Amino acid sequence: MSSFSLKYRRVGTFMIDMAIVQMFAMIVKDIFLGMVGYITNGAGVSLSLNDTMALPVLLLLIIGIMALFIGVFMGYHWLCYRLLGTSLSRALLSVKVISSDDELLTKQRYLKREFDKIYLCIATLGLYPLYAGVQYLTFTNLPWHDKKNHTTVVER
Repeated sequence: MSSFSLKYRRVGTFMIDMAIVQMFAMIVKDIFLGMVGYITNGAGVSLSLNDTMALPVLLLLIIGIMALFIGVFMGYHWLCYRLLGTSLSRALLSVKVISSDDELLTKQRYLKREFDKIYLCIATLGLYPLYAGVQYLTFTNLPWHDKKNHTTVVER
């Protein structure tokens, strides 16, 4: 049974991590869109919403931005795991990810857990954190990314 404090610190770590990642992802997104704008500036390329290529180009840009966000999220967690052994928010809020089975929590397993979390967030258009948070806070049901990877979060 998890304590009230641990439940809210656990949910808070995800929100803090997403805010940190979003800050860096916005910088990378602006650089990406700046490069796209610079490359197409002198090429005489124009795009109208009535053009048949408008939808595929916009879709490609959105997919590129989502891939950049996933890359920044995974890069952040890789760097934090390498330097701190956990994410920055978990270190600040004194919680850590541990294995819930007998296997060791390796870097690959930790990063797989984080990838599953961000993949679910993007696939559900941001509803996964809300749903998982409500389920965890209300019924103490572990989020799917923890069940799948046999991990849990405990106090330090």
